[in-house]
Amino acid sequence: MIRMILATVLCGIIGLERSKHGRSAGMRTHILVGLGSSLAALMGYFMVHIGYASDPARIAAQVIPGIGFLGAGLILVQNKSKIVGLTTAAGLWNSAIIGLSCGLGFYEGALVCFAIAILTSLLLPKVEYWFSKNDKHTMLYMELDAGANVNDTYDAIRNSNFGEIHKIDLVSPRTGNSGHIGITLTLTLKKKLDVYSLEKELCKIDGMIFAVEL
Repeated sequence: MIRMILATVLCGIIGLERSKHGRSAGMRTHILVGLGSSLAALMGYFMVHIGYASDPARIAAQVIPGIGFLGAGLILVQNKSKIVGLTTAAGLWNSAIIGLSCGLGFYEGALVCFAIAILTSLLLPKVEYWFSKNDKHTMLYMELDAGANVNDTYDAIRNSNFGEIHKIDLVSPRTGNSGHIGITLTLTLKKKLDVYSLEKELCKIDGMIFAVEL
């Protein structure tokens, strides 16, 4: 009971952080994964104790590949260019490992893993934001309406005050819409301009459907 309760508490806290960010796999999902993993580890010991099995790790070993199917369902691709859900999927897999550690009685490993996971979720986004804010070299993908004049769009981007433009390429539309035109843009932004502001400014160009960072 102590091992299963500890797995529930630790994985629940990790899931709570995901819930605060509006992720589909939140507190309840992480608790169920951690609790089930803990019981899977305990089942191995129990089956050996009553003589039904000789390998206590056999059931627990199936949790690691099994949780991959659940995590894969959380990974989504937006606009065929931006991948979301990787952190939540990794957190879910991490909860399964913490649950296994609790079930096996490896408390030190479970607590250290839990502490690092929480610090990673809470502190590293701020570090990543700081680096991305100061890194002005970026690449964007844009889609135009088929009726838009590509040359006029090129001229509008080149004549803008976005920063130093390195490359503009015409590519196939990633949305799969044959009525759209795809463009990739590589540039170094001005110091006072961020990527989100740039995306909004690009969307103001005639015929521009959307613009996202790659």
